[in-house]
Amino acid sequence: MASRIVKSPAVQTTAKRQFAAQAAVARAERELVKAEPLKVSTLGNGLTVASIENHSPVTTLGVAVKAGSRNETYDNAGLAHTLRIAAGLATKNNSAFGITRNLQQLGASMTCTQGREHTLYTVQTTRDNTDVAVEYLTDVVSNQAFKPWELSRSSPQLKLELATRSPATQAVELLHQAAFRSGLGNSLYCAPGKVGSHGPAQLSQFVSKHFTTNRAALLGLGVSHSALTKYADYLHLDTGAGPSAVASKYAGGELRVESGGGLAYVALAADTAAVVNVADCMAAMLLQRVLGMGASVKYGSGQGKLAQAAGDSSGHAAVSAICQTYSDASLLGAMVVCDAASAGKVVGAVAAALRSATVTEEEVAAAKKKMLADIYTLMEDPVQQVENMGAQLLVSGDVMPVAKLPELIEGLTTADVQLAAKKLSNAKLSMGAVGNLSTVPYLDSL
Repeated sequence: MASRIVKSPAVQTTAKRQFAAQAAVARAERELVKAEPLKVSTLGNGLTVASIENHSPVTTLGVAVKAGSRNETYDNAGLAHTLRIAAGLATKNNSAFGITRNLQQLGASMTCTQGREHTLYTVQTTRDNTDVAVEYLTDVVSNQAFKPWELSRSSPQLKLELATRSPATQAVELLHQAAFRSGLGNSLYCAPGKVGSHGPAQLSQFVSKHFTTNRAALLGLGVSHSALTKYADYLHLDTGAGPSAVASKYAGGELRVESGGGLAYVALAADTAAVVNVADCMAAMLLQRVLGMGASVKYGSGQGKLAQAAGDSSGHAAVSAICQTYSDASLLGAMVVCDAASAGKVVGAVAAALRSATVTEEEVAAAKKKMLADIYTLMEDPVQQVENMGAQLLVSGDVMPVAKLPELIEGLTTADVQLAAKKLSNAKLSMGAVGNLSTVPYLDSL
């Protein structure tokens, strides 16, 4: 009976008129929305706001806070990982079920990502639901409750993340610990023995200490700057600069974890320029691409000096240059995955290639093109773009527009990249190794 009523001419005519009116309103709203380039402003309370209005039908909002694993101490090691797992749990205003249910009804999604120097909370939703989604985002950031029974129930998820870490990830974590010991050497993952040891008091103290307006940035993609500035009123954070991070000094060393199996995972790196030295850091990233970052296509063979050196050693290996950049220090080197029997030859050859790297005009020109392609590919992901904006704001207080990057990259010369290669050849190496290390050489023999 209902289907007959819907099919009647009177009902269909009325529906068409209503749809036409709604479409006219939608067109008018789209015409009123004007594209805005990158805008950055600092509010009176110290909070930084950055936005790009790009007419995206999906709005991406984020809150980046200058707090990560490098801010941990010996007593609360692993707390940052617990904080990341606790994102989306009950707040002072909403239950965990209420947050999840209401975001799902909006068709929105919320995530929490973390680096050694920052924590980023993001929410993605359609433009017409931005007002509601931002309320839950800001509530999750500034009104966390840390109820003990919810923290205990989240421990299995934390254990799962620890159990599913790849050996390559473990090798990179060991590399940081060997290179910096503390600060940047603190792992992104909680130690197994520390799981469940971080209570509400510790978490609340860490948040109140580091989640302040001068250490936070409100970010938006697909939203006007005026609207995003108004949303800043929802973010209730204490004012102030918070504690200053202790500078991490490069020490150098090696850490090895014997776990058996048929493969060896070895991360080698040396100290290089920090991100505050923009030109030197960009030169190091160009050198990374000259050395080779693995295959560019699926199932393809790796290219670059490191892959060639590993191939000449007659071992079965996959090699990629790595570059981990931070505010006051960075690491440049290689990640090696090879069979245990030939690990000694392969690691030795890769270390020698790092020590003797030279560049040509053609290699630098190709590296510049690869770097631009990598940047533009990264910017296709809204969450990655928001995280990049937040990381820049927390380090320098400003964001470099993407349009200026080609000019900056083109301004680097072969001599700049060769200087980075020379610094790498004379630098002290650090190493993190996991797997079957029966033939992996020790650092002092490389």
